[in-house]
Amino acid sequence: LYYNGSPDPFSIDVKGELEKLLAKDLSACVNFDPKSGSISNGSASIPLMSKHSVRFLDSTTGKLIKEGSILYISQTSREKSERSTYDGILESMIPIGPYAFVVSAPGYETLTMEKYIPVGGTKETFLLSPLANPEFKSDSLQKEPITEIPKELVHSSLLDERIYKPNNIVFLIDISGSMKEPEKLPLLKQSMVKLMEPIRAIDKITIVTYGTDVRIAVPTVSGNEKKRVLELIDTLKASGVTAGSKGIQTAYTIANEQFISGGNNQVILATDGAFRVSVKDRKMIELSSKNPNQSTILSVIGFSCKADALVMLGELTNQGAGSLIQVNNSKEAENALLDEIKNRSKR
Repeated sequence: LYYNGSPDPFSIDVKGELEKLLAKDLSACVNFDPKSGSISNGSASIPLMSKHSVRFLDSTTGKLIKEGSILYISQTSREKSERSTYDGILESMIPIGPYAFVVSAPGYETLTMEKYIPVGGTKETFLLSPLANPEFKSDSLQKEPITEIPKELVHSSLLDERIYKPNNIVFLIDISGSMKEPEKLPLLKQSMVKLMEPIRAIDKITIVTYGTDVRIAVPTVSGNEKKRVLELIDTLKASGVTAGSKGIQTAYTIANEQFISGGNNQVILATDGAFRVSVKDRKMIELSSKNPNQSTILSVIGFSCKADALVMLGELTNQGAGSLIQVNNSKEAENALLDEIKNRSKR
């Protein structure tokens, strides 16, 4: 039991049988932060996440199935999200609770079941049976473009390859001392965890941080390595002073090195304030956004920024042909990054 009088838990041993689980029982913990605005209803602003580790195996040969996917359907909120793998192994961070799973892979029968994802996470293996008539689901048939995308898919959190181009995203994250406030770095972490759920193998992610120094915290990885990104996000701490200009130079160098032709190439700056950007760097940002052969845009996620900072950051996004997105609370943070990337990568 956690309560607002102490940072340490009070242990209570309980024995019994769970007969019914209500949606409100899935909250991570009552939020006692008065700045969050959620104290009145006593609900947590961030759901408790847990790791779901999965292997896809052929039921006849026992070999790994390289391409597989799971559609998670929450039985409490009815929300849907899908995870895919290209190496037969999948690790996902999802909110704890009861789910209906729809497990599928090209050339195999679809498997449906109900599972509960507990606090400590779970590991399991899905055995899929080959289709009796596998040629019916050939690669050429599966990859044939469809003329009309279902509306529910367009408006879902999924990054369906038929709708969204590959992404090359370089996150430039301000971890200077001012970002330690509850409505800044913690909200950024929340937004990035939400974004990483639908990231695909065809997407590239890089994380560059700047405080007193500039550091490449996560060298460029594909969507299959999102675990590495999530682990880094969890360790981010705010300290030091701002070295933003050098961070921009580093971020653009990496974005150009990892450029995806025909994809969405984007530097996303996450900060809470203004910093000095030289005329030379501003020119570089503008020329990069207008380069017809290798265009990279700059967007900014501003966390509880003051008016003067918003003016400066707005100028940068104008030069970088991107967006300036303001985040001041948990609700705004939840989908800030995902919505921006979906808007920029839409075919």
